[in-house]
Amino acid sequence: MEKFLKAGAAALLAFSMVACSSSTPAEDTPKEDDKKEETAAEKGTGVYDVTNLTGEVVKELYVYTDAADKGENYAGSGMDKNAAVKITKADFPTDTKFVLEFTTEGGYTGSFTTLSVEEAPIYLLSKDLMTGATMISFKEPEANAAYTVTNVTGETVKELYLYDTGSADKGENYAGEGMANDAVVELTRTLPATKTGDAVYTLEFVTESGYVGTFDTLHFEVAPIYLLSKDMMTGATMISFKKPE
Repeated sequence: MEKFLKAGAAALLAFSMVACSSSTPAEDTPKEDDKKEETAAEKGTGVYDVTNLTGEVVKELYVYTDAADKGENYAGSGMDKNAAVKITKADFPTDTKFVLEFTTEGGYTGSFTTLSVEEAPIYLLSKDLMTGATMISFKEPEANAAYTVTNVTGETVKELYLYDTGSADKGENYAGEGMANDAVVELTRTLPATKTGDAVYTLEFVTESGYVGTFDTLHFEVAPIYLLSKDMMTGATMISFKKPE
């Protein structure tokens, strides 16, 4: 009888152990396809649309991870002002940091050392366009034109306009209630940096005697402008970019 009880207890214990072990699901073994997907997810492609806003021709442009081997010069034979180039860096680990480096024909050099694997526009900046310590921007910067206009006509200027050449809308009269002889007014314009090369303005003024002066090929720039009387003109234009003697 004792042997029968011991045998029954042993059988019950064995059944309990089997039941316990079967209640814990076995972990799934990663499939080969899943492993491949995880590996693919760790790499990516960087696509950079690079625009030259340095104001000069860019002679060298590199995107690299190894300074000893910078690879292709993406500027080719020379990247003109406002020109753009698309750079693609494929199949790199997503935590890669590239160095972007450029040099202009005048010897101005810029670099950015933490370029991520991403799709992004990049603008190469002149010193004048920089708003911080970096020579590039990931959004298009704005540029400012400024014209310091001095009246040396010898009489009061009653009307003064600065408008897009060809426009029928002259806009604001910057002479206000009258711009006395030797008076100065500052005129400014702001545009996206890639649009400045297309801008052409007309500067027009009228004196109290009815004398009219116009200049219709004014470019986007920072410059002094002097409004001239007929006696002061040395050519066909009624303005000068340097103070008349």
